[in-house]
Amino acid sequence: MKAALRIRSIVHGGEGLAQHDGRVVFVRGGAPGDLVEAEISGEGRFEHARALRVVEPGRARVVAPCPIVERCAGCPLQHVAYPEQLAAKEALAADALERIGGVARGSYEMRPIVPGPRALRYRRRALLHRDPKGTWGFAGAPGEGVVPVEDCLLFEEPLQRLFEQVRGFELPGSEDLGLDTSDAGKSAVDVRAGRATPALRKRVRDLVERGIVAGAVLGQETFGDPVLVDSADLSGARLRSRPDLFAQANRAMVPALRAAALDALGDAASGRVLELFCGTGTLTLPLLARARSVTGVESSAQALQLLRRSANEVPAFTGKLRLVAGDAARLARDAHGFDAALIDPPRTGAAETVRTLAGAQVPVIAYVSCDAPTLARDTKLLSAAGYRLCWTQPLDLFPQTAHFEVVARFERPGL
Repeated sequence: MKAALRIRSIVHGGEGLAQHDGRVVFVRGGAPGDLVEAEISGEGRFEHARALRVVEPGRARVVAPCPIVERCAGCPLQHVAYPEQLAAKEALAADALERIGGVARGSYEMRPIVPGPRALRYRRRALLHRDPKGTWGFAGAPGEGVVPVEDCLLFEEPLQRLFEQVRGFELPGSEDLGLDTSDAGKSAVDVRAGRATPALRKRVRDLVERGIVAGAVLGQETFGDPVLVDSADLSGARLRSRPDLFAQANRAMVPALRAAALDALGDAASGRVLELFCGTGTLTLPLLARARSVTGVESSAQALQLLRRSANEVPAFTGKLRLVAGDAARLARDAHGFDAALIDPPRTGAAETVRTLAGAQVPVIAYVSCDAPTLARDTKLLSAAGYRLCWTQPLDLFPQTAHFEVVARFERPGL
């Protein structure tokens, strides 16, 4: 049946929250204040629906600039004015900490969210999928499959140009395509396939030999040089990336993320710091400029190799960095004697690692999270172990999407 629904707020995932006959309805395509018409079943305690039309637009609604926004699942907030996106994400961070983490509002400082300098054209890297017809695109909304894309409004211009060069290049048997660009304009790709056939291997090699990309990765093979190097930061360190390894897509927000992480460590940043999930060194490199020593832990040996190369270029970092390849939760057992720990886990959080760190009684824990609900879950674990949440800092690294980062500082009184 069709029903008129008033959107109250934005929830995790980017849907609008509405109610109908005492039931909760999560509405895709609704902005706060909108009155929309949606098809609902009326069954169960809650359900998900899609806005069929806007009966009465709310003050937060704007015209989404992307022509495929209703089909593509990547930007569920494009129809929401950017200031309202920021307000929603700030509210979601506080809600998760209260509802899941059990942390009362007012018991810690919630700092205002840091906006992105660009609401569009901010991505330096992306992962695309191939549909059955061989066209590249993004995962679509429910029922849409892979949605073909020609011009993604989140891509920086160099990334869009790279995509335009590569998308018409035949890569037989490929399934996913990772694109990466540097601030100097170099590019690299990660071609993923169930099996690297000789034909696919030849075509990937052609990408490099024709100068379309500087390097490519295909499974365990590399062609050319897929390592991209950014410009030096204030310490002289140059961050490296590869298209098959994790890196922040919004590099313009990296300085703000680094500043928040160092702030969360506080005075302990000048001591002995254990960094878990260090990756290629987004947070490690600025920390080395302050710390007495840093022990970086990461499961990817390739990421550690890039971090070591970046650190070795700065004479002032000599002797400061120890790198360990392995599981963060297991290696956190040896966290005794550190002045602080810095953790930047994947979206699933770090429950086991947090329990181990708490047992080691590290005085200060700086937590960088890309998922507020899992941060809240881990906050509850830390609170039970005697840690106090001092403050949180949301940062919008992903405008138009439902994602955002939160940096949090935890202290253990008496240590």
